[in-house]
Amino acid sequence: MKKNLKTFLLILISSVSLQLKAATPPIVVVEEVATDKHSDNWIKVSVKFRIVSHPLEAKYQRLPSSKEGIVNLNYIDDLKIKLSICFSNEMQKTILRSKKMPDAEFYQYYNSEIEFLTLKFKKNNIYYANFLFPVEIAERDGFLSTYIKHVGHVVEVTIDGIPVDVESPILFEKYKEDRILEKFKQQAQANSPKNDGILIPGYLVSTSFLEGAGPVKRKKSAGY
Repeated sequence: MKKNLKTFLLILISSVSLQLKAATPPIVVVEEVATDKHSDNWIKVSVKFRIVSHPLEAKYQRLPSSKEGIVNLNYIDDLKIKLSICFSNEMQKTILRSKKMPDAEFYQYYNSEIEFLTLKFKKNNIYYANFLFPVEIAERDGFLSTYIKHVGHVVEVTIDGIPVDVESPILFEKYKEDRILEKFKQQAQANSPKNDGILIPGYLVSTSFLEGAGPVKRKKSAGY
């Protein structure tokens, strides 16, 4: 009897926890990750996102008692967008077609990140984090065409180093099941460091890619 009661309580707690998590509104909504040929040298990869609410609004609504407690809620500081993106090596896939290898064998993962020092906040405003991918590599590996299609992507967002709730952070082909999407995310996180430095923040080539956004934190260790 006690064992059955304990099992029931665990199931009930898990159910309530999932319901509360589902009821928690996201801070950021990923609208789209778009890829297009920007120039003879670069493919532009744009993360289109909107910020639904200020993460510090509830905490700093009261009148502060010290300057440390003062936050300008018209801005959001230290917001980082990390993108992992996957393309399929169609060149290898074509040559090895007779081997009937699974599609996943030809997946190539890349990642990069942009950290905004501050963004002017307005509820549901649209922002862009723009990255660049070398055309030559896309041509070499056979995924450059009139329409550049990526297999999937993962968008992770932190504010002041703390992960925040994101709506629609993962896309993987036509799959919708959480289990499959989470597996894809794990593969992206594990394999994208192998291609570190290929996908880069757009502002390294031109500050025009920051238009409509805010100043960024440049990494000394990475040379930018």
